[in-house]
Amino acid sequence: MSAQAAQIVDWKAHLPQGAGAEELYKSFKEKAEALTVKVIRASSKEEAEKAIVAEMKELKIKKAVGVPMTLVDVQAIKEALEREKIKFSLELDRDFIEQAEFGISEFDLGIAELGTIVQDANSVHKRLVSMLPPTHLAVISTKTIVETFADSLEVIEKVYNGNPSNFLAFVTGPSKTADIERVLTIGVHGPGRLIVVCVD
Repeated sequence: MSAQAAQIVDWKAHLPQGAGAEELYKSFKEKAEALTVKVIRASSKEEAEKAIVAEMKELKIKKAVGVPMTLVDVQAIKEALEREKIKFSLELDRDFIEQAEFGISEFDLGIAELGTIVQDANSVHKRLVSMLPPTHLAVISTKTIVETFADSLEVIEKVYNGNPSNFLAFVTGPSKTADIERVLTIGVHGPGRLIVVCVD
């Protein structure tokens, strides 16, 4: 394992005191839902896996993509989706990712005051899965929700010892722009629908 990879695994060791508190989750959920994000809470890995499969079934997804994760068992998800006749790939196959309707990846932090999620997106695979499909589902640990944007920067500083990843993604709601004649348009530069599953 590279030094960079080792640092990514160790986010929880650098969280401020009080991270993941119940009031922070409630604030995160309120702020995110105000931005049209669907927030789901799961008490366990298994509950999160069931919720992910249920979301795809509800949206009548035919093709989905994901990346390896630690908070959920992607192989269990893949097997459940195969039973539902939903094609699910964990391969870095750009053609398949471009055709997929649904992408799943893991994020490293949540920011309560903004309803924002943060991901070390140094992996091209992670970036494609979280940017190309029209619906993205992000999995985060409830314990990694911090209070403020400043708190998130302090965690990042500690995790990377002052030398952060080249690609840190801060995602606040689905992709949107008002560049075209000042009319708000959803899903121009990325997914038009964002779902966050918080795993206790």
